[in-house]
Amino acid sequence: MKRPLEASAEGRGRIVGITDGVFAIALTLIVLEIRVPAHEAIHSEHDLLAAIAALAPRFLTYALSFLTLTIFWFGQQAQHGLIAKSDRRLATLNLCFLAFIALLPFSTDLLADFLDYRTAVLVYWLNLLMLGVTLFASWRYAEKNGFVAEDVDAETRRTVYLRIVKAQILWAVGAALCLINPLLSIGFILVVQLIYAAALRGSLLRNVIG
Repeated sequence: MKRPLEASAEGRGRIVGITDGVFAIALTLIVLEIRVPAHEAIHSEHDLLAAIAALAPRFLTYALSFLTLTIFWFGQQAQHGLIAKSDRRLATLNLCFLAFIALLPFSTDLLADFLDYRTAVLVYWLNLLMLGVTLFASWRYAEKNGFVAEDVDAETRRTVYLRIVKAQILWAVGAALCLINPLLSIGFILVVQLIYAAALRGSLLRNVIG
């Protein structure tokens, strides 16, 4: 009889399933905060344009968080592709990661409402930090306990660590820039997200062509 904490491929499959569901919900929630202007407040083309322009902070934070979710989804999917099995402890670490994914719509909404406040930027960065910490912890636990597939070489294992650490260093630099100006901080983080998104696109194209 299989013990409750015994690792299995079935356990890994369940993690993958719930991960996709949580990401789908988070992606939906971040766009729901962009609300169409109230019809009764619009009396001319100028009013409508002004109302849409007023939504600029929300479109900015939506783009930021959409990229964030995309990057972390690809990151965790890559890990799942390298992990052959899972146990309850690894599942718990993954659920902690998903808890911070589920929190992202809140930190996105806070940032959109208080774009000029350092505290809002720091809360958003802390969300990113905890995503990185839990993703790192999941990979480390899987590697130390022999859950990584046998054909995964040492270079690939090292690359997973480096990608997480490099991203967190860049986001920390971005967060520190809020001491100068919160908008500068947000702009820097957005550029980092765009670079990572472009790198992911390049990797996908190479996989397809290759």
